[in-house]
Amino acid sequence: MQIFITVLVSLGLALQAFSQSKTLSFESRGMKLQRDLMAEKAGPIWAMVFLPNGKILMTIKTGKLRSFDPIKRTFTEISVAPQVAVHGQGGLLDLALSPNFKRDRKVYLSYSKAVERGFTTALAVGVLDGKTLKELKEIFVAKGSTSKGEHFAGRIVIDTPNSLWLSVGDRGERDNAQNLSNHLGKILHLTADGKPHPDNPFLQRKDALPEIYSYGHRNPQGLIKHPVTGEIWSHEHGPRGGDEINIIKKGLNYGWPRATFGKEYWGPTIGQTFVEGMEPPLHQWTPSIGPCGMLAYSGSQFPAWKGLIISGALARTHVNLTEFKDKKMIAEEKLFEKESLRVREVEQGPEGELWYATDDGSLFRIRKI
Repeated sequence: MQIFITVLVSLGLALQAFSQSKTLSFESRGMKLQRDLMAEKAGPIWAMVFLPNGKILMTIKTGKLRSFDPIKRTFTEISVAPQVAVHGQGGLLDLALSPNFKRDRKVYLSYSKAVERGFTTALAVGVLDGKTLKELKEIFVAKGSTSKGEHFAGRIVIDTPNSLWLSVGDRGERDNAQNLSNHLGKILHLTADGKPHPDNPFLQRKDALPEIYSYGHRNPQGLIKHPVTGEIWSHEHGPRGGDEINIIKKGLNYGWPRATFGKEYWGPTIGQTFVEGMEPPLHQWTPSIGPCGMLAYSGSQFPAWKGLIISGALARTHVNLTEFKDKKMIAEEKLFEKESLRVREVEQGPEGELWYATDDGSLFRIRKI
């Protein structure tokens, strides 16, 4: 009997999240595609990344770190995740693998953290060893905090072994974004151990924090290194309208809250749409789509999607495809808009398939028929 109970407990920990496949056939840009529902009720998946063995490592906003086996369609708990403060929009946020992951097994995690005067965004690194994250070490804590529960951002990009990018939201207090004495409302450029990157623009300024690379951001929940140009791209939430896509450039001010296409939730305008000396967006969405998760498609499975920027949409509940030419948006497509599922994360699979996750805990895979 004890053995039987132990087996049941093990199966519970494995989180057998899915019983049978559900599929949907659809077309996009002349391609016949199939979407498979791979898991349900998995919890609020915030971010995911593919491991070399084909499994998906993912963060659950409530503080769990899990791996998913696409073949068995099962989840496994990874022990020793950071101690996160689950507060409003905060929790366990993004994750990224070291460029030398096959050798060093390092995983970087961002999360909301309780501090003396409220909550802020933090960054830690640990070593993945089977089902355990070992040697977990907090390497960066953003300066600036509020008791509010919004705009933690937390997206991570690692473009070289000693170059790491982290987005931090304004934490619901918009003037933070123009204040260089805190990290809120900024894109930060760090070394692998959480120190200011030597290429940063404000290293010699006493009135600015050395980790800051760009500022004037509201809540950047998309951050990527473009696979063709090598540029850092970001998207961020506007208030009521004015969601933006930006190419992040050294030392630039992206305007929030002085320059924005967004309006107050109760009606009036906030600032001007353009302010001299502030960088305008590459593209903006009004009304807001609530962009979250971001990739530039580089796979071979969907030739017609090559080079497209793919994002989730929380407010408009869809997968969003945008095409740019000469740094201008020339076409857009919205997938699954009528399903009313808040799309939190998108990820390109090792065979060029597209995966995405929704706030209700659904995990989908898209592949060519």
